[in-house]
Amino acid sequence: MLELTYRCNLKCSFCYLLHKRRLNKAPYELTTAEILRLVDRFKAGTHFYLSGGEPFLRNDIFEIMEYIKKAGFRFGLNTNGTLLDAVKIKKLAALAPGYVIFSLHGSRPLHDRLTGLKGAWRSLMRNMSALAAISGSGTEILVNCVVNRENSGELLKVYRAASRAGAQRVVFEHLQFLKPREASGMPAVLKAGGIIIPELEKYGADAALIHRQFGEIRGLKDRSAHFETRPLMTERCLDDYYNGEIKPSGSCARVLDALNVEPDGKVRLCVLYGLKTGHALATPLKDLLAFKKKYIGRKLPSGCARCCHRFELFRYF
Repeated sequence: MLELTYRCNLKCSFCYLLHKRRLNKAPYELTTAEILRLVDRFKAGTHFYLSGGEPFLRNDIFEIMEYIKKAGFRFGLNTNGTLLDAVKIKKLAALAPGYVIFSLHGSRPLHDRLTGLKGAWRSLMRNMSALAAISGSGTEILVNCVVNRENSGELLKVYRAASRAGAQRVVFEHLQFLKPREASGMPAVLKAGGIIIPELEKYGADAALIHRQFGEIRGLKDRSAHFETRPLMTERCLDDYYNGEIKPSGSCARVLDALNVEPDGKVRLCVLYGLKTGHALATPLKDLLAFKKKYIGRKLPSGCARCCHRFELFRYF
């Protein structure tokens, strides 16, 4: 994951950057030349996931994508969809990324409220539809919805809206957060490095409602888009997830095959932990991997309780 910027034109209420006071506050961003040097460090077969913040706030975003493409790497990106226009959509389609993920979190009124921008839903839907209409078969149009207590009754609406706009896959990922006691059980070195997701003492959600919404989506006869979730949970597990405490078990599906590079080039332990493992332009890749194995490669710390990235996506249909 290459986080190109922490700047964003939205202020989603559940955004970890907002909760951790990182939104629009990155002290330094890698220059275009530095990012291209970073790309050159990796071997064939590397997959670049471009994220933010909002990647389209970088004036060099297309230069970066073109370079990755010409170098023969696979890549995709995540966007809130509001900053695209006809010219950018045409250029993006021509680059044929493996996927484009649009963030959609509710019906028009709710999405606009959650993102803090009136008109965000309308812009997103218009631009996603336009890209879907001209993209080739090699580009998958996805929607990612962060399930939370605010939109737990609108998941069916999200699926239907995404399908109408041309999404080929709709992914519902549960909000990542920690209860204070879960955070307190982490090793001291991880505490010192900080945790990326918010700590929410009294957070809760209607697990039965979420379960019913998923059931209604599964019962649809018009299944024009795939329906996926992460992690897969029963109603009882959903209740524990949102309203109880969680102890992580098993292993992580992503910890040893991914690097998380922040806008300034520093590499953090994983998507969840802020502990720095080196710099993407200087630290040998084998050393970055060894650091990961040392701290989370064997037993998952308590901070991993609600990290969706340690699970594989589950496809209902």
